[in-house]
Amino acid sequence: MSNVGLSMQENSAEEPQEPRRPKRKRGRSGFVIFISLVVVLGLGAAVAYGAFLVIDRLEESAPVADYPGPGNDEVVITVEQGETLTDIGGTLYQDGVVASVQAFTDAALLEEEATGVTPGRYLMLTEMSGAGAVERLLDPASRNENNITIPEGLRTDQTVALLAKATGKKKKNFDAVIQTPGALPLPEWAEGTGEARVEGFLFPATYEFDKNASPEEMLTVMVEKFNAVADDLDFEVRAAQTGYSAFEVLTVASLAQAEAPPDDFGKVARVVYNRIEPETWGETYGYLGFDSTVNYALKKSDINPSGPDREINSPYNTFTEQHQGLTPTPINSPGEAAMEAALEAPDGDWLYFVTTNPDTGKTKFTNDYGEFLGYKEEFQTWYREQQ
Repeated sequence: MSNVGLSMQENSAEEPQEPRRPKRKRGRSGFVIFISLVVVLGLGAAVAYGAFLVIDRLEESAPVADYPGPGNDEVVITVEQGETLTDIGGTLYQDGVVASVQAFTDAALLEEEATGVTPGRYLMLTEMSGAGAVERLLDPASRNENNITIPEGLRTDQTVALLAKATGKKKKNFDAVIQTPGALPLPEWAEGTGEARVEGFLFPATYEFDKNASPEEMLTVMVEKFNAVADDLDFEVRAAQTGYSAFEVLTVASLAQAEAPPDDFGKVARVVYNRIEPETWGETYGYLGFDSTVNYALKKSDINPSGPDREINSPYNTFTEQHQGLTPTPINSPGEAAMEAALEAPDGDWLYFVTTNPDTGKTKFTNDYGEFLGYKEEFQTWYREQQ
């Protein structure tokens, strides 16, 4: 053992050893660096989050762009079917009505009825407050349109009276347009002059006229509507196929419109054609004997004109042999159904008809004069019961 020990000492003397360094604990400095980074990053995130909160709070506290109102210049905006409040706000913003979409939508959310804004045109003001814009949209008076329904079968004078009452325009201004040749886009085949030339062409429909529309503009729209419907029906071409002119067929349509309910338009049209055919009566036309034509001559709407009424001297009085055939013009503005019926009247030998019960619209047709007289008595019985 001593030799071993000596040998060790000799080695130690010949090759001196470097002093031993204390062993490091692995991973400690890396952990410290990691912790330092976490602290730094954490502080950065906290600063960033704090900045976000500050910005967010600033944004929340920033006032929404809004005009003080009440507004300046008039502007017409249109609300389309199916638009949301945001859509409407976008239109208002683009047209300078509100300062921002949010100013409008915020105000609209506070008004329960705002979701009920209906489609249409509205007269608004530029630079309104959001709340003011909502209030104006909910006010019926701000709608920049007159919705007017013109029923089928009105005479021109009745149509003009309805338009004047609904729009507040003067009747004389409508009459002036009607009396002015070339003022309206009537078809080339229209006949007559003045009011008679317009009769039949003011198409019955529901119209939405701007409140600022002039009488000429309104009447023009109505005639244009007639032209569109006539084009869709190919009216002029199909009328020629009946052997009559387009103007004559329109007159037949107006008679059917005035004399019977829609289900019987075609049969009435056939009665008219049968009664004005020369071959039915020989060398002369038959006369129609329609109460509706007497009413037109007298500007009345009497369901049972008196004897004296039927003696009026007028080319529209079809109770006299002096005025055979069709009336000089249509006697009202027929609707599309009556126009179609006059173009495609069903075959039949009927010469007479009577609406025996106007309450139900029951109308009876015959080619026998005696049977016709019986139908007239049925009507007179109904009429007496109403008195």
